[in-house]
Amino acid sequence: MLDDTKLFDFIKIMFTRPGDYDKITNHNKKRHHFMINRFFAIKYPANASLFNINGINPNAVLDSWSLVARRFSKVPTWIYTKTKKSTVKNQEKSKYIPSEKAILFFMDKNEIGKREFKELETFAKKDLYESLKKIEDSMQVY
Repeated sequence: MLDDTKLFDFIKIMFTRPGDYDKITNHNKKRHHFMINRFFAIKYPANASLFNINGINPNAVLDSWSLVARRFSKVPTWIYTKTKKSTVKNQEKSKYIPSEKAILFFMDKNEIGKREFKELETFAKKDLYESLKKIEDSMQVY
């Protein structure tokens, strides 16, 4: 038994059981309006854009999409979009650990605080650590 309160059950009803769709309450249609419009925007972006107006009747929008859904005999594959895994691998942990002395010198030289330093460490770790390594090397020479 499909539960029309669950999104993917609702989609299955919409595409495969038009008689059951007609019995769904307006409350449950409103509930799924946003996501159904997003799914249909994959295949029909222009139509979905026209349905994406504040104040539009969500029940009428879903009834319109159900007319489109009746053309299909099963749920189409474009409804179930796959997400891509991140192409950026987790940043490798650096074996280099900067000394406290180099960090304090860097912060003083660049007139930044601990918060800005942490942001640099988060967003530009490689460049930051290269600078800190140069500072440490120069400190050891002198």
